[in-house]
Amino acid sequence: MRNLAIGKKISLTKQLPHVKHQTISKRLSSKFDISLFYMDEKTDISTELYFEYKFYLILEGEVLIAKKRLKVGDSLVCLPMEPFCIEAIKETIFLEITINLTEEKMKNLEKGRVIELKNMIDYVDGAISNLDIASTKNMKMMLMSFDANEGLKPHSAPGDALVVPLEGRAKVMVGDEEFEIGEQEQIVFPKNIKHNVTAITKFKMMLVLVID
Repeated sequence: MRNLAIGKKISLTKQLPHVKHQTISKRLSSKFDISLFYMDEKTDISTELYFEYKFYLILEGEVLIAKKRLKVGDSLVCLPMEPFCIEAIKETIFLEITINLTEEKMKNLEKGRVIELKNMIDYVDGAISNLDIASTKNMKMMLMSFDANEGLKPHSAPGDALVVPLEGRAKVMVGDEEFEIGEQEQIVFPKNIKHNVTAITKFKMMLVLVID
């Protein structure tokens, strides 16, 4: 990951300036097309056509993507070779992740339909659940749900991992430091550094792992 503090609690909604009449984007990975966007209200990104899947997750505001209305927590997968535009109804911040059509398949998500992402995975009593969204040998996206007080054992990963909470609160350990995170608070686990997640309440999150 780049352009984000690593191993510290952050807020993606505070990573870009809010500037009247402007659209601003910041790339978050050197290797993969993962970008953070800010759009002022009533601004737009004109109709474009892409050769890959485009995954969108709304972090703040309200927007029309491919003429579909999305609010905070909503996601949408736009199909390759289908032109669409993006129009901000309110000041909006969102993640855009490009998934290359020839390298992998989107898993477990309907394409072209607005989905409240946290509702794609259920809680299991006394357990942790994983749901893959997309996977290649160098990038993995998944949803995770934790029953209250359930947690992962400390471990490390072969790449940086962006954690985006969707519901509830959790304690996260990074090296020797511990943080509490919830909705509108994110963290990037650094490559090869011990970390874990333990749910305080029932907790859901999206994980984006980028392997160098």
